[in-house]
Amino acid sequence: MIHLVKDEINVKEIDMIFKNDSEKLVKVKQKIYKNVSRIFATSFNKNSEIIIDVNTKIFPISEGDNLDLLIAIPQMKSNNSIEQIYTSGDWNAIIEKELMEKYEYIMCGTVFHLGNEGDKNFFYASFGGLLMKYFGDLEKNVSRYLKLDSKILLFIEKI
Repeated sequence: MIHLVKDEINVKEIDMIFKNDSEKLVKVKQKIYKNVSRIFATSFNKNSEIIIDVNTKIFPISEGDNLDLLIAIPQMKSNNSIEQIYTSGDWNAIIEKELMEKYEYIMCGTVFHLGNEGDKNFFYASFGGLLMKYFGDLEKNVSRYLKLDSKILLFIEKI
């Protein structure tokens, strides 16, 4: 498994949106999906930001929570494709048992947009409709593995 991001983050805001294209953020009062929240978090170490949709029924989260975050590109241990593993549920073929036991919340997704602004990189991914944006520092040697349609794994654990 190739680790793209390994960091500790702090949840700053949950379910906030910009009002009328202004700089002012307001709390969403009527969510479309009651079990999904959009979190805005910042890194402790890498001067990065992450916005991610989380199923809060499965993984309850609050503003101020500190999280251990890992974003990785899976490497196959067998001849199966990631799609075969996704449909069969045989995650042992790509995820080490230690990671599955350590992290509370694990999702498999696909990168659909990437780029850079100045010295920062960003990428967007979809996890079955739950979206994520990562904006920050990526190691130069791992950013070469990140391409459009790359499959990625997201691991989150409360600290």
